[in-house]
Amino acid sequence: MALTIYGSSRSRTMRTLWMAEELGLAYDHVEIDWDDPALKASGFLHLNPAGAIPTIDHDGFGLSESLAINLYLAKTFGGAGPTRLYPDDPRAEAEVWRWTLFAQGHLEPWVRRDGGRPLHEGVMADFALAEAHSALVQLDSILTKRDWLVADRFTVADFNVACVLSPSRTGPLDMSNHQPTIEWLSRCYGRPAALAARARFTA
Repeated sequence: MALTIYGSSRSRTMRTLWMAEELGLAYDHVEIDWDDPALKASGFLHLNPAGAIPTIDHDGFGLSESLAINLYLAKTFGGAGPTRLYPDDPRAEAEVWRWTLFAQGHLEPWVRRDGGRPLHEGVMADFALAEAHSALVQLDSILTKRDWLVADRFTVADFNVACVLSPSRTGPLDMSNHQPTIEWLSRCYGRPAALAARARFTA
């Protein structure tokens, strides 16, 4: 098995690097920024026609989009054992998809930051903040009832939503009214693989 992860650890590629650590995968990491001309070379475009990061090459199979990569890696390598990241029950699997799409559609657009700065300004900043808190209320409603989003354990559903709610994004938010989500994020980012990935790539 040959796995190569392309992208800067200062980008969404960090999500993929954490997943690789979580699964205990051997991989090569090619540190490359989002604006590197090499992303538009024909060899890379064969893996990812968008010429963007993160991208993986798994035995010649190219895949982009960080949350999709996480789903693929979790299903391919994390579907066995008592702590499996990817559930085998179809309804639980559907919940994994549901939370991943929720993260991308209802959180990512409103908490995203570019270069450490908020993406939205002025009136849109107020709208984005309201949308973010509305989505966080939904998370709170689930996490007051159980420790994890889908099963009785940490799964790729938790992983993908927590990735979108990274510390750099929740830090500027007033999270004081979202205690269930704060505690859940602490459980996610307190995992040994999360700590190892952050120590390795953000040092």
